[in-house]
Amino acid sequence: MEIFKKFKKYSWMIPIFKTVSKEDRNNFIDGYKNRKKFYTVDNIDANLKDMAKCALCPNMCRFDCPAVQVTKKEPYAPASKARISYFMGMQHIPMGESSAIDTLYQCMGCNACLQWCPMDISTGDFLVEMRAELEKRDLLPQSVQPLKQRIESNGSVFEISPFSEESDFNHNDPNPEVFYYIGCMDMKYAPHAIRATMGLLEMMGVKYCTHLESRECCGGPVNKAGHRSVAVGLSERNQVLLKESKVKTIISTCPGCTGTIKKTYTSLGHPVKAEVLPAIQYFLNKIDEGSLKLTQTIDKTITYHDPCLLARKNNEINFVDGTRELIGKIPGVQLKEAYLHGDETRCCGMGGAYQISNPEFSSKVREDRLIQLEKYSPNYVVSACPTCEYAFKKAQEQLKNYTSEVKDLVEIIADAAGVKY
Repeated sequence: MEIFKKFKKYSWMIPIFKTVSKEDRNNFIDGYKNRKKFYTVDNIDANLKDMAKCALCPNMCRFDCPAVQVTKKEPYAPASKARISYFMGMQHIPMGESSAIDTLYQCMGCNACLQWCPMDISTGDFLVEMRAELEKRDLLPQSVQPLKQRIESNGSVFEISPFSEESDFNHNDPNPEVFYYIGCMDMKYAPHAIRATMGLLEMMGVKYCTHLESRECCGGPVNKAGHRSVAVGLSERNQVLLKESKVKTIISTCPGCTGTIKKTYTSLGHPVKAEVLPAIQYFLNKIDEGSLKLTQTIDKTITYHDPCLLARKNNEINFVDGTRELIGKIPGVQLKEAYLHGDETRCCGMGGAYQISNPEFSSKVREDRLIQLEKYSPNYVVSACPTCEYAFKKAQEQLKNYTSEVKDLVEIIADAAGVKY
């Protein structure tokens, strides 16, 4: 069946193949037979095949790449980054070439490129793989070194770990059903969302745990920055912690954590067997089951920002329609959609370690996105990602003339349920 799918995919080439000369046809066949030599190199584990495909594409996704829009530099377009990555992998450009290394970090991992790619290729994914190749050769840029140092010293992306046994958010019921996996950004910048989530779980009588006495970062940020070996260690330790909790479901208010546990841990060799859900999807399920009732009217206008990690198709989460369904169940809320929403959302500028490697450009991206979100002067700018919400609060400080309250969607759910938090 798979061979028929491949044949159908490339069937458009048959009429062209029939019209070319015998010499060209033979060259094509010889090239096809020897194709692996163009994307197979010793000591390179990155996906050179997809890089070659992307590099040969006419850059159909270029118009929607935020890195190009903010830098105005053609080498940072997806196909251009693919070419440079491919040439590095094939050893046509030295791995230590500083300008080439800089190009590998001109990406937010938002996967806007994937949204428009006819070959379903994520430029961001293979750039992360190439960063891991830099780590093998001790060539990672200085800008991402402090991230590794903080993780190794205290298990967090911050200089002082927010995780501790004494935290108000350390909650461990016996025989828990749910592991509420609280992320680093949640702990430092989104305490209201944590309280709202815990309040909703307690209102429903759900037994849950957070195990902050044993928690570390999920490893997503360091993996995207190129510190693959550090990420592997975190995935192994977190997998053990999650397994020992014996929960059926893992939820998180951080889509970065959700995607890392759900997808990245499998690719790093430490898959998690429990169901892994964004917190908002978990609560929608509970509303549909009748376990959670929204009885309070929220007479507010909101604009919702879809986090890339919940909206793009490669993260195995795609919760665009589910988010709208959930918002539609909140009494009184009026949704004013932003220009670019759903799976066409725009990155907040802080994905893919971009705020670490390119802080100035990251700042511009978040300002541009905030302007889009504030167009209808909503009461609330709402998202479901602590990193996005932090980005927009920072953008408000920079722009000064935008004052809509930035909230997490789970907070509005808690308000509608009558939770005091």
